[in-house]
Amino acid sequence: MNTQSFRITTFCTLIVLTVTTCASAGADVLVGGSILNGNFNADTSTTDQRSFADTPDWENIGTGDQSQQATRSNLSNTDGSRNAVLSHATSRIFGLNTGYSISEGDVFDIGYDWRDASGWNDAADQVQISLFVTADNMIGGTRMNLVQMLSGLSATDATYETVDQNAVYTAVAGDANKVLFVEIDTISDDGAGFARLDDFTLEVTSAVPEPSSIAVLGILLGLAGVRRRR
Repeated sequence: MNTQSFRITTFCTLIVLTVTTCASAGADVLVGGSILNGNFNADTSTTDQRSFADTPDWENIGTGDQSQQATRSNLSNTDGSRNAVLSHATSRIFGLNTGYSISEGDVFDIGYDWRDASGWNDAADQVQISLFVTADNMIGGTRMNLVQMLSGLSATDATYETVDQNAVYTAVAGDANKVLFVEIDTISDDGAGFARLDDFTLEVTSAVPEPSSIAVLGILLGLAGVRRRR
């Protein structure tokens, strides 16, 4: 290999490393704010209590139907609007189809604000967030949990607390091309009690280079091949 070819090859290698690093550096928001109603504010009704049927994007994946209470506008968080009503009843469980097709190496972060409410047992009860896939890419299909994360116990009574859980799951080869689903539920020792949740976020950092990056790499490597032949 002559000096010129070596320089070109080294340059292309550096570009490959740089582009790959850049492609995996930033996180994309899958759910949060107005994206898939992560803040639960898409229903602008002035009515306090609203059902799952009135709540865009989210659905009841518990044993009950879509007429179950989903959000309220009282006990609001800092944004002064709607929040999700969580209960220990199996008839009411929040489910969401993110529409995102998983790639191997994807890393997921979750975050939300929550507080205890009526009947909550501060010594035992927690919010539980699940990321899952299904056999047929339908939310009601045969389910495989990827990860289930707990909020921790309530630290301050009747006060919203912020949960940020980074890198909760890294996708493996078997997850590739599966649609990602979210479940928001609670765990309890006594089967009673309520909590509120607001400002849910789900972000993904992908290790896969973007299509434009792949095209750039192809051009550079092609040029290196031409120069090498010369």
